[in-house]
Amino acid sequence: MTEHEPTRRSADPRAVAIAGLMTVAWYAVPDVVRPRWARALAKTAVATAGAVLTVTSTAEGRDAREGVRSLRDVVRSPDDAGDLVAAASTGTTGGPGADPADGAAREDNTYVPDREEPTPVPPGVVAAGAVGGVALATTLAVAGEKWVYRRGERLRARGVRLPHTRVGLVLGALAVALAAAEPLLWNAEER
Repeated sequence: MTEHEPTRRSADPRAVAIAGLMTVAWYAVPDVVRPRWARALAKTAVATAGAVLTVTSTAEGRDAREGVRSLRDVVRSPDDAGDLVAAASTGTTGGPGADPADGAAREDNTYVPDREEPTPVPPGVVAAGAVGGVALATTLAVAGEKWVYRRGERLRARGVRLPHTRVGLVLGALAVALAAAEPLLWNAEER
């Protein structure tokens, strides 16, 4: 068995900058836009800009675009998929009853242990877990957003200038720290 060297990724400076700037922009919106409907529109624009910048200018974005291209190529080439389906239906894929072509390696499953199938989880339990997880994540996100907004409004009531922007700067610094630390967390799993 070949031992693989763990990959060492470093933080992408563009991703770190985008995370910080988009976080500050997101939380500074109430200082710039007062009507609630306009804030929703402005936050949608900030989120869209962040997603577009991430996909177009970061290493992760390039990887994601390449993955989508390769998936699209596989889906768009029906000839290859049709050939595989036809070969599987006629038994010419080298299955158990097929003779190997001249010089082709033959599969030998003599020493393959029997697979232990995991205990199946009922689909209802999986669905309930997924719905519960999404509901919990949404509830926590909404509660956090409300807390941050109330904190900014308390600062505004005390007469602080640009209170939401100040809160956004603190959260933006936290976002920068997390974005810079993210590759280290992935590398720790590989050690």
